[in-house]
Amino acid sequence: MRDMREGARPFRRSLWLASLLTAVWIMGTAPVKAVALNDGLLLLDGGTFTMGSPLSERQRQDDEMLHEVTVSAFYVDPYEVTQQDYAALMGKNPSTFSGDRLPVEGVSWYDAIAYCNALSTSRGLKPAYIIEGRDVMWDRSADGYRLLTEAEWEYAARAGRQTIFYEGAQITSDHANFEGTYPYLIEENYVSRHNPEVVQSRNRATTIAVDSLSPNAFGLYNMEGNVSEWVFDYYGPYDIKDNVDPHGPLSGSLRVNRGGGWNDFAKQLRLAYRSVTTPDTVEQNLGFRIARNAASQSGIVKTVYDLKLEHKADPKLLVAYFSWTGNTRGGAEFLAQRLNADLFEITMAQPYTGNIYEASQRDLNANARPSLAAKVPNIADYDMILLGYPTWWSTMPMPLFTFLETHDLSGKIILPFSSNGGTRFGDSISDLRKHAQRAYVAQGFEYYYSGGSELEDELLDWVRRAGIEL
Repeated sequence: MRDMREGARPFRRSLWLASLLTAVWIMGTAPVKAVALNDGLLLLDGGTFTMGSPLSERQRQDDEMLHEVTVSAFYVDPYEVTQQDYAALMGKNPSTFSGDRLPVEGVSWYDAIAYCNALSTSRGLKPAYIIEGRDVMWDRSADGYRLLTEAEWEYAARAGRQTIFYEGAQITSDHANFEGTYPYLIEENYVSRHNPEVVQSRNRATTIAVDSLSPNAFGLYNMEGNVSEWVFDYYGPYDIKDNVDPHGPLSGSLRVNRGGGWNDFAKQLRLAYRSVTTPDTVEQNLGFRIARNAASQSGIVKTVYDLKLEHKADPKLLVAYFSWTGNTRGGAEFLAQRLNADLFEITMAQPYTGNIYEASQRDLNANARPSLAAKVPNIADYDMILLGYPTWWSTMPMPLFTFLETHDLSGKIILPFSSNGGTRFGDSISDLRKHAQRAYVAQGFEYYYSGGSELEDELLDWVRRAGIEL
């Protein structure tokens, strides 16, 4: 590990030297050329690859349709953007974890594209993005810095491989920074976790330096884990007809991020996995990596934020929750009482019995939709829903999926809150947003088990930040 204390070389110069050495190695061993530039980015020749995951891939999601894609050559940074570089350019560092060589996190998608434009301007390049409020145009002729497209990201992360992870059928914390105590396939083997196909690992519980661990064959570090990386695309089903330099839908309300972060389960580091987030969201496991064109392209891609919501001064509130041990119930009942909101408990027609780990694991693996005992009879009357649940298996309990799919939540604001045993939200917010795309899912609130003595004050602070008057 390089010494970055006083007297050591400035970090970006060290990146350039590392890139030069990496480029020499790649040119001799990999099928894709890499050329070192004075900004440290590597040139990847374009190519055709298979994007997505096969139906046989365990723990896959339905939005990972396998299809062939061709990408043109592009430059990509071997490292995630660091706190040092972000702060030097933007004059602030929003990160939770502190360190010059750690990846910047706590940045929204808009923050990421603003950084790209600012970096382009500072180096005399043409900015790639034209920003008009929430609508953003990408000038494909620009030579400035930009985010990877989703297809470019997966092409770069796979580095010529068609495996579940870059390392193969499993991944460990020796090769990626993630919640290693929840390895791949733990969801299928939690009760009998001695199954040899489940490879236990460790949890660092923090981000690590961007040049940590080993690069892939293209010379790129931490494509899996550390921080999940914003890409350009709006989220939507893959358009398999748009298979040459695709850039995603032209409209939407959710932007994609890829690769998983330091607190994600292994299944969310799969190379085909797609996480989605509202572009104004900031999270401590969400950062980005920069790229730029290898050759000028033509056209302007205009993307439009299409979720139009009516923000009422006095919204009608519903607190809906699913609870097993009572931890979520406690928060839900307090919120309903304090906000003078209606309260609805999401209950199963046939509640789980016996070992909850086995029962919930069985439904998760079957992608089940358990029947509910009742529906909200007047869901159309509510403007805002505070939705509570425990985080299970890094997502929502399966009855929550049933709730989302049996209620029309279009045009509503959803404020999620979750009790958990240490894994925070997992990727439950991404799953929630995928299943409520015509609603706005706001920044959530999570608490550990019952939340402790400060829970009520923390819940009130959260709803105030969400714009609810008390």
